[in-house]
Amino acid sequence: MGLHDGKVAIVTGAAQGIGFAVASRLAEQGAQVVLGDLQSAKVEAAAARIDPNGRRAIGCAVDVSDTAAVSRLIEVAVGRFGGVDVLANVAGGSGSVIVEQIEDMTDEIWNNVVASNLRGTFVCSRAVVPLMKKAGRGAIVNFATGSIRGFQGKSTSAARLAYVSAKAGIIGFTNQLSGDLKRFGIAVNVIQPGFVLTEPGARIRTLFDSLPKADQDAMLARRTPRTPEELGWATAFVAAQGADALTGAALRLSGPMVNCDLKIIHDPEGQLASTAKLEQAFVS
Repeated sequence: MGLHDGKVAIVTGAAQGIGFAVASRLAEQGAQVVLGDLQSAKVEAAAARIDPNGRRAIGCAVDVSDTAAVSRLIEVAVGRFGGVDVLANVAGGSGSVIVEQIEDMTDEIWNNVVASNLRGTFVCSRAVVPLMKKAGRGAIVNFATGSIRGFQGKSTSAARLAYVSAKAGIIGFTNQLSGDLKRFGIAVNVIQPGFVLTEPGARIRTLFDSLPKADQDAMLARRTPRTPEELGWATAFVAAQGADALTGAALRLSGPMVNCDLKIIHDPEGQLASTAKLEQAFVS
């Protein structure tokens, strides 16, 4: 029995990296999955890697900041699989243009980063909530950043000011939406991934590989990188918790996340009252 047997999940930003790992893990746990991404050919190929027959996974091109495009994504999920039980808002990122000083931040870069992160999370969540309310259950998992206090030194974030601002907004969005939806049986939580190194060719890995070796070494010395697969395990676990068990939490990852049972512990050191840690459960 999988954690998500009989469920239907939508994962945005799923053509590669974290989003693909999340979609793969949800499928492994029994869900039928709709993978959404701007990159139409890549997301269709990603879905085929999960299920070549298209019975349990399909890809769909979508701009998460576009209301009409997201409505079509929901129509695809409902038309093919019958509903939506889980939404993982993974799409976002910091763009590809490196901007380190506020005076160099253009309106276009700022608006694009905020749109793909905060607006996209809002638009996709708004689209699935009526279906979840009707079903009396559901789970929305949002993605923020482990560097919510800001980045120190070099990072894999390109337009980092816009990125951190948008991700901070997602935490506030999660706090409010979780309170609004708990009585409907809908859980809303947010994961703060930390430093994740995706596969070669993906945006984060490309930014990391472009840094001088000294900067790469400094980043690796400060923190151990996560893998996309760990985020897949974490998301599937969080999405399986009901609204009465876990909602409104900002979860940081601690310890290994792959091939293990997981547990949630309260984190009194956290900056937010809702902050908790996701850790490997003790197995005797």
